[in-house]
Amino acid sequence: MLHAVPSLPAEVPQAPARIMAGFYLRCLREGQGIRLEDAARAVGASMAAVSRWERAQSPIRQDALSRLLRRYGVAGADSSFLAGSLPPQNYDRRTYEEQGEGRRAPHDSWADVAGDQATARHIALMRSASEVIQYCMLVPAGLRTQNYELVVLDPEVCVIPDEPVLGLPTWVHHVPWAEGQQRTVLLDETVLFRGRDTHPATVAGQLRYLAGLMIQDDSDRQGPVIRILPLSEVRFIHTVGPAAEVTIHGHRMVVRVGLFPSYETGSGAARIISAGLHDAVRAAWSREATYEALVNAAEGMERRAAS
Repeated sequence: MLHAVPSLPAEVPQAPARIMAGFYLRCLREGQGIRLEDAARAVGASMAAVSRWERAQSPIRQDALSRLLRRYGVAGADSSFLAGSLPPQNYDRRTYEEQGEGRRAPHDSWADVAGDQATARHIALMRSASEVIQYCMLVPAGLRTQNYELVVLDPEVCVIPDEPVLGLPTWVHHVPWAEGQQRTVLLDETVLFRGRDTHPATVAGQLRYLAGLMIQDDSDRQGPVIRILPLSEVRFIHTVGPAAEVTIHGHRMVVRVGLFPSYETGSGAARIISAGLHDAVRAAWSREATYEALVNAAEGMERRAAS
């Protein structure tokens, strides 16, 4: 079990709502092919200022955010929610004490409850992040076979999709996976047998597909690193459930999805979950053991499907 809490980061973390607002602006602008110069002209600011807003390197004014969102075709409740989520212009986390069991300062945690726009923002973030460490109970987006994806994204069982599906905002369908993304996927050991009674052939194909991806897993970090996290010893992350640590524009956030996506930076809770994910990386099976487990599990599923 994990007990130690890592020390505070050297840099003061940005509020997650500010990070996601800037990231959203960039996605909207690039998705519509709008130049940085045109965006700057729309709000009477410099291109450097808009670029800093998009990367959460400086705070954006609520009025500037609202004007840019209108320029990109977002208004009404969606715009009001995002503008209202921003911390004050002069917000400085260092001036607040951490409160509660989660040791949070104001604006350390942000729940994105904006429906389809929230879902789209989460999908775009996971695709665009430069670094990702995620613990999953199911094979995640970007690593799935078509048949497995149909099962996972079945509208009758999938509350929040993690891939751009019909009905989500248009802009998210144009967000590609980041080139060179460093992605580590920790699959819960139950992935090896989940679905064997209902979709054995589909799961077998998925496990073999993952094994094939692992052949590309080399020291040059080309493609995702896939590992199985065993159940033989309960780790802290087992008690948390699916979670991820992502880095976007140099900002590190802890991400979780329940009824809606939530993001956290700087708090004691964020530090503990981050430490739990890194602890799980160290505790995961080796590349060789993971590959062997995937192949053996696939063979077992294939025998079940044929019987």
